[in-house]
Amino acid sequence: YGVWAVFSGAFQLLTAVRRWKTNGAQWAMILSGAQSALAGLFFIKMAGGTEAIGIANVAPYAAFGAFYFLVSAVWLSVSDLLCRSPQAAR
Repeated sequence: YGVWAVFSGAFQLLTAVRRWKTNGAQWAMILSGAQSALAGLFFIKMAGGTEAIGIANVAPYAAFGAFYFLVSAVWLSVSDLLCRSPQAAR
């Protein structure tokens, strides 16, 4: 799970940086990708330890990921609506 989180976070981070110019601020996606990669490293470190890893360790990671996704979706939707509004064209 840690290896998956590291790779998916790194790819998300790279995608957000690449999309910055075309889709506007991707700060939520950048934060999410960085958090995912760091959490993955933490999971890998925990896997080498003596304590069992459970849902309590993974739940905050998933919750923050969902939060970042929601923020990004709202941010891009509002931005799109503002760009399409007749007042924005003036």
